[in-house]
Amino acid sequence: MLEEYLTNSDGLVISEGTWTYKIPTVDTIPREFNVDLLNSGHHKKRVLSSKASGEPPLLLAVSVHCATREAIREARKQLFSCNSEDIPPIFQLDVPATMPVVKSLCGYDNVERYLEACLHGWSKLGAIYIPENGSKINTLN
Repeated sequence: MLEEYLTNSDGLVISEGTWTYKIPTVDTIPREFNVDLLNSGHHKKRVLSSKASGEPPLLLAVSVHCATREAIREARKQLFSCNSEDIPPIFQLDVPATMPVVKSLCGYDNVERYLEACLHGWSKLGAIYIPENGSKINTLN
């Protein structure tokens, strides 16, 4: 979730090397991170009967992306609950899901406007629209 590579117009990677790689540090991990791993050995509908040594880590890695999508979906519900609008149902979360992209999809890249709108109501400030591609937040006044 921290690594993103950039390409030039010819398709060559321009952000390779350790200078652009963001290693997770103490300040990038949450203070509390609760995870429950379910014992799916007795479930007949487990994902592709995953039980070998290679499949569980792969599925666990995918679960991070799925959990991030659900967190974004919940943040969008909270954002739109302030103004009673329908939540745009579909958004695209590409891999790697970097923090700027996640914040943009959640609507938290414009925190001041979000907090002010929740305190004073959306009718005075207009609505915040989150585009489906998640590229940026647009304000409608």
